Amino acid sequence: MPLADQRHTVRFPLPDLIVRGRDHVLSAPVYLDGALVTTTAATVTVYDAAGSVVVSAAATPGTTTTYTVTAATTTSLTLSERWRVEWALTHAGGVIYARNDAALVRSGLYPVISDVDVYRRIAALDPSGTAPITSRTDYQDELDEAWTEMMLRLINRGNRPNLIMEPSALRQAHLYLTLAIIFEGQLSSRLDSAYDEKAMRFRAEYERAYNELSPRYDVADAGQADTKRRGGPTVWLNGGRGSSWGTL
Repeated sequence: MPLADQRHTVRFPLPDLIVRGRDHVLSAPVYLDGALVTTTAATVTVYDAAGSVVVSAAATPGTTTTYTVTAATTTSLTLSERWRVEWALTHAGGVIYARNDAALVRSGLYPVISDVDVYRRIAALDPSGTAPITSRTDYQDELDEAWTEMMLRLINRGNRPNLIMEPSALRQAHLYLTLAIIFEGQLSSRLDSAYDEKAMRFRAEYERAYNELSPRYDVADAGQADTKRRGGPTVWLNGGRGSSWGTL
């Protein structure tokens, strides 16, 4: 693909967190003009922190190109956040060369809320309720977008989501951000100021909840919590290994 062609998007919302000793599916969806682009051939190369090749193979082309890093490939490797994944994606217009950052991790971090939590907070969003205010049947897109935004905020502050040992601590922030995105999106187009006010209120509640975060965190990457992280800017150091606070 010519360097001048920058219109294609290879969608990597987050780094690839490859859990050691488990099968992990890498994907490289290509978009143009709002639609997925079909690849006809693809290769993937995975590098570890030292720049050594862990995987170099043909990937499965199609509307979303994928490759599975097998459990056996990573079982004996050292955990590190400085991995990378490089793709060569062939489509009708040429070849796209794309790169995403990656890490080999002990375990992943997953959301702890779903649509049912959204409905418990705002009953009018429940499609099976008595008076739903939208025709939506689920809010998975908003849940996903809120989670991605939170994870990137953590990463941009120098934190590794996979080292958070208390997923439930993220519940409130994730819920409020999801609700903010719901009301900022489809509902804000209804020219009802009440929806705009709800969007702003939930966005403010998200900021408050994020700044009050204090999940247990595995600084040593040893599989158990050894400190706490705060969402706000304050750093408290109380002398003990288990009592020091960093920031999220």
